[in-house]
Amino acid sequence: MVSAIILAGGYATRLRPLSLTKPKALFPVLDKPILDYILEGLENAEIHNVYLSLRVMADKILSHVDGKNVTPIIEKEPLGDAGALKFVSTQAKLDDVVIVIYGDIYSEVNFLDLLKFHAQSECPVTLLATKVNNPRRYGVLLTEDNKLIEIIEKPSNPISNLINGGVYVFNKNILNFIQGPSISRNFLPKILEKYCVSVYKYDGIWADIGTPYDYMKLNFELLGKRFPRGYISNTAKVSERATLTPPYFISDGVIIGEDSYIDSNSIIGKGSVIKNGVYIGESLLMENVLVSENSFIKGSIIADKCKIGKWNHIREETIFGEEVITHDGILINKKNIILPNKEVTESIYEEDKIIL
Repeated sequence: MVSAIILAGGYATRLRPLSLTKPKALFPVLDKPILDYILEGLENAEIHNVYLSLRVMADKILSHVDGKNVTPIIEKEPLGDAGALKFVSTQAKLDDVVIVIYGDIYSEVNFLDLLKFHAQSECPVTLLATKVNNPRRYGVLLTEDNKLIEIIEKPSNPISNLINGGVYVFNKNILNFIQGPSISRNFLPKILEKYCVSVYKYDGIWADIGTPYDYMKLNFELLGKRFPRGYISNTAKVSERATLTPPYFISDGVIIGEDSYIDSNSIIGKGSVIKNGVYIGESLLMENVLVSENSFIKGSIIADKCKIGKWNHIREETIFGEEVITHDGILINKKNIILPNKEVTESIYEEDKIIL
């Protein structure tokens, strides 16, 4: 039997302002929280003994998983990923093999294949590895014959683009050796002193949604792959006089008015209303967003329950936190970040500002 632990208790500081009101595990990817993709993958692998390690905004995740076959375990203080793993191991009835997954990692890994690889290995630990274009942000792996030699954290001159993919398989008894706050910096080096760590190389879609750019990029990558001709929910209402250029994703309950233009790489979340004459391109609108008449949004992320006034012009790399309201005739220049619950009454002409 196999247990699973999903680590989903962190602050997600690099995803602010989006993560000030929503835990990272609940960020929607093509309208489905990233946590649900993980749970579906475990269900497909018939792994039913699942534990959620929670802390920050635990109540929101608890509400989301209510009725699901998972067991939440809530930290009282920050413990780091290794500390959280140790805490769960002392609170839960784990099976002999434990798969550990970061709750902010999207992948399409086949957990059964990963577990089979682990079972055939001679090592008590298996680490999932993947290749990325910019390995400097991650733990780069030095390997030999599918065995881990060393993890080099965030190197300035990476030896390769093979990184730690944020999924582990542990034999249960090895969890007794957990030391320090970090799995990669403290625990794995301790294991390597006495044991080996196998490396499972995964070459499918993988993303750490660590920054708003990463989050948007993942959504667009999956959109192009899954819906190259675009997707419109059967509960959405799109005017016949609207123009849509694929790929696009129009979610449940969305309303799009006349003479609006939904350009390529646009994702419109549940319950959002796009009024007449609006342009949206290369942007991600989360749930229940209102965009009023004749507004323009390009290359931006707009969080839940924002209300955009008439004749707004929102330029590239702008991020709105939750429940931001803008008045009519507002310009928001490039790379501006607006924190949640802000009412914008005047245009922001400068670039790269944080609006408190």
